[in-house]
Amino acid sequence: MPQDMMKTEMEAETVRRLHEASLQILEDYGVAFHSEQALDVLARAGARVAGGRAYLNSDFVMGALANTPKDFTVYARNPRYNMRLNTSELNFAPDYGCSFVQDINGVVRAACYKDYIRFAALVQSLDVFRVNGGILAQPCDTPPEISAQAMVYATLKISDKCIFAVKDNAEALEQSFELCEIVFGGKEKFEARPHTVTLISTLSPLAFDESSIDCLLLCARRGQAVVIAPGPMAGATGPVSLAGNIAMANAEILAGISLVQTVHPGTPVVYGFAATTSDMATMRVSIGSPGFTKQAKYGARLAKLYGLPCRSGGALTDAGGMSYRAGVESAMGLFEACQEGANFIMHAAGILESFAVTSYEKFILDTETISRMAYYFADLSVDDDALALEAIGEATAGESFVTLEHTLERCRVDPWTPLVPLRSGTDSLIGLEVANAGNFATERLREEAAQKCKKILSSYSKPPIDSETERALDKHMRRLGLSEELLNKIFEMDM
Repeated sequence: MPQDMMKTEMEAETVRRLHEASLQILEDYGVAFHSEQALDVLARAGARVAGGRAYLNSDFVMGALANTPKDFTVYARNPRYNMRLNTSELNFAPDYGCSFVQDINGVVRAACYKDYIRFAALVQSLDVFRVNGGILAQPCDTPPEISAQAMVYATLKISDKCIFAVKDNAEALEQSFELCEIVFGGKEKFEARPHTVTLISTLSPLAFDESSIDCLLLCARRGQAVVIAPGPMAGATGPVSLAGNIAMANAEILAGISLVQTVHPGTPVVYGFAATTSDMATMRVSIGSPGFTKQAKYGARLAKLYGLPCRSGGALTDAGGMSYRAGVESAMGLFEACQEGANFIMHAAGILESFAVTSYEKFILDTETISRMAYYFADLSVDDDALALEAIGEATAGESFVTLEHTLERCRVDPWTPLVPLRSGTDSLIGLEVANAGNFATERLREEAAQKCKKILSSYSKPPIDSETERALDKHMRRLGLSEELLNKIFEMDM
C-alpha cells in the first residue's frame, strides 16, 4: 500500500478512536449540567440523570447530531456579508476576549471603549471579515453590567456585517438581541433566521455552568447560531495527553449539541473546538504551542466526521509582543485552519500573550498572513494563458519577460501583493550602520503596520443606517444606562 494511503487510513483510525472514546466518556462519566431545567429536559428525552449529571448514550448523541444543521447562513444587514457556515466555506472572525491593548511603543494598557470602536471600524473596513463584534477589546470604562450590550450596540452602529454577540449572562444577551431586533426589523424577523453567532464555553472538565446553559437555551429559543467551545487545558483542566484532552473536549461539544437539539431541534451550531495546552513549568495556558495546533487539527477532523461547520485555529501566540515567535506561532495556527478547511476561524487577527493582549499593528500583519494563506491555498490556474507557452517562446527568441505583453497584462494578477510593503528601496539594511539590525527591522515593520492601520481607519466609511433605527438604538442604550459620554464616542470616530 502506498505510504500516503497508509497515512490517510491511520489518521482516519485516529479520528474514529477519538470519537468512540468521547461516546464512552459521555455514557460512563456523564456531564454535569448545573441547571435543573437542563437536567429535566434531558431526562424527559430519555437520558439517564443522576447526581446532577446527564449520561448520554451513543443513540442519544447521534440522534442530536442528526438534527443539527450541516449548512446554514448567518444573515448580515448588508447581504454582501451574509456568512455561510458548512464544512467547506472559510470564514474569518477577528480577535476576541483581550482585556489589554499594546500600543506601538510596546506599552500595554487596559482596553477602553474607544479601542472597541476603532477595532470594529477596522473590521468593517477589511473585506476579509464577514462578521464583526464579539469582545474585540474588553473595555474597562463601560459599566460591567452593560458592557456586553455596549459592545453589540457599537457594532450595530459601526458595521453592517454579521453580528458576533457577547455572552455575559442570559439577561445581557437578551438585551443584546433586543438591540439586534431594532436593526433587523423586529422580533419576528430577527428570530426567523440567524443574524448573530454567540460563543458559549463549557466548564471543563465535563460540565456546563448555569449561565452558559441559560445563554445556550436562549439562543436556541431565539433561532440564533451558537459556537459551543470547550477549552480544556491539557495537564490542568484536561488530561495532559493530547488524545485524552481532545476526546474530553469533543465529549463536551457533543453534550452541548445534545442539550440544544433536544430543546430546539434544528438550532444552528458551530463545532467550536478550542482545546489548549498548559505550560507545565508555570501552569499558564499556552495557545502558541504546536500541541494547541495539533489538537485543533483533530478537532476540525472530528467536526468533518459529523458534517458540522467548525471553529479552528487563528493567529494565536503566547508571545508578549511582535516578534519572530509571534509570527511563527500565528502563521502556524492560520495554516492549520486553512489546511483543515475550518469554517469559522476565530482570533484570526490581533492576538498576543495568550488571549490577554491585542495590538492594532499585529491585527494588520495577521490580516496580511490571511492573504498569504488565501494565495497559497487557491488552486493553480493552468489555462493556456497561465501556462505562458507563447511568452516562453518569445523569451527564447531573445525578448525579456519584463517587457512582454503577457507580463504587462498579468503583473497585477499573478504575484501576491502584501498589505504592508516589506520591501522597498529604503527597506534594505545592507550598507546601513545599524547597531541592532533585528530590532531596527522590527521597528520598521511595526511602523509600516501602524501607518497602514491609520490609513484604513481614516478612510472608514460608516455604512448606511436608517436615522430612525439609529435613534431607537441610542434610546435603548440610554435606557440600559450607557452614559452620554460613551454614546458620543461612537460619533467622534477620531481615528
